[in-house]
Amino acid sequence: METGFPSFCVIFVIMKLRSKKPVAFQGEIGAFSEMALYNVFDKKTKIRPSVSFKEVFDSIKSGKCEWGVLPVENSLGGIVYQVWDLLHEYNLHITHETKVKIEHCLIANPNAKISDIKKVFTHYQAVLQCDNFLRKHKNWVVENAYDTAGSVKTIKDLGDKSMAAIASEKASQIYEMRILAKGIQDSKENYTRFIVIGRKKSVSGNKFTLEISIKHMEGSLLEILGIASRYKINLTSIHSRPNKTKPFEYNFFLEGVCNKQSNKFFAEIKKKSLESKILGTYKASV
Repeated sequence: METGFPSFCVIFVIMKLRSKKPVAFQGEIGAFSEMALYNVFDKKTKIRPSVSFKEVFDSIKSGKCEWGVLPVENSLGGIVYQVWDLLHEYNLHITHETKVKIEHCLIANPNAKISDIKKVFTHYQAVLQCDNFLRKHKNWVVENAYDTAGSVKTIKDLGDKSMAAIASEKASQIYEMRILAKGIQDSKENYTRFIVIGRKKSVSGNKFTLEISIKHMEGSLLEILGIASRYKINLTSIHSRPNKTKPFEYNFFLEGVCNKQSNKFFAEIKKKSLESKILGTYKASV
């Protein structure tokens, strides 16, 4: 892991960005990730749809793209674990954060009715977010797709009225498909948090994301939490991912609010951790 840390944390205002190179996102045109992209980037920015999260990371690493936009957490479905694993694997940095309110629709071919549906395609996160709706239709086969908007494109290409997709209203408009039901997510308060990643490190903002590896022994994590408390750091999120080289040991991701003592906190965490890497300091989404 890279162990350097930023020299300061300050609040700054994000202006709409424009990139000379395409900005990568996972999914097809009409995906929620594309909506998140335009929260941060200028409408004239060129974009690069990508089949997988890894393809987004590779596009930045290779220099084809300067930035990428990725979902990291949904308020109903939880963390998007593949993205966190890739953040560990690649030496890239978080530069911005944004949120998108998610409203899912059941979408089908123009001549289809809800009674025709036998199979539903969508991304696994959408399945988690629409669990209550799908439970009411236990006879439907649910098949995971690489993307919500991509699932709409799939059923359009197949032209089978027994097939439906779960995606955004925008996706239905783009692919000229029919909405059979709107707002099918479990809660109206359904949000996904997205990050922007790039090769250049951001060193300013009011929020940080930190990855650490600690000793696999009693009290190690409690010691880390004690350091945060001592420096009055508000940790907004803590989650773990398996360490793939040490079975049943874990890497921890800490997200929190910067304050005047952030640099002291980062320095002490570095001393107390086996490895540490600040993935970014950036302006928190509101």
